[in-house]
Amino acid sequence: MQAAIFDMDGVIADTNPYHTIAWRNYYQRNSKPLSDADFVKHVSGNHNRAIARHLFEGKELTDAEAYKIGDEKEALFRELYAPHIVPVPGIPAFLKALKAAGIKTAVATSAPVENLDFVMDKLGLRDFFDVLLHEKLVSQPKPDPEIYQKAMSMLGVAPADSVIFEDSMTGIKAARAAGAHVVGVATTHTPEELAEVADFVIRDFEGLDISGLKRP
Repeated sequence: MQAAIFDMDGVIADTNPYHTIAWRNYYQRNSKPLSDADFVKHVSGNHNRAIARHLFEGKELTDAEAYKIGDEKEALFRELYAPHIVPVPGIPAFLKALKAAGIKTAVATSAPVENLDFVMDKLGLRDFFDVLLHEKLVSQPKPDPEIYQKAMSMLGVAPADSVIFEDSMTGIKAARAAGAHVVGVATTHTPEELAEVADFVIRDFEGLDISGLKRP
């Protein structure tokens, strides 16, 4: 393994409960319920444009309108999450181990740059990453592999030498399509669900050994 590439929400930071609260709040403002099943199907791992179009199903939204809805929800998310922000257990130590081993690192998130900056700076993790990619730096959202392909290109590594950490089915599809080894992080889905689509499954990063993540 020459590079480790991370999704952000549900992989680096335990954001998903607060994204759920923020989206439910936003859905309620627009008189539409958001069940746990709907969150997993229509929200988790999806780009804000797709979520906004689900929320306003039947209405033609311009890209500008969809981005505005996403920006409003993300501002609400940051306000709600700021007093509670925590990393996924074990990831600070794991990132330190990667750096000590000379393994290149990147974040490749579908989140806006404001959320990326918020998480990196609140958790003090920015210096652990060589590359930081967010939604505006690619033209196609996950499950398109573009963001992971770009991360590998910027790191100067091949898919065969890369490990991608993902928690959502959408993200895992993108990682698979990019040709990398895929580790499922069981924060959004159960280990059993992830085992069907990922090469390796972890609950979090506590005690994770870098040597165990090399491609077979």
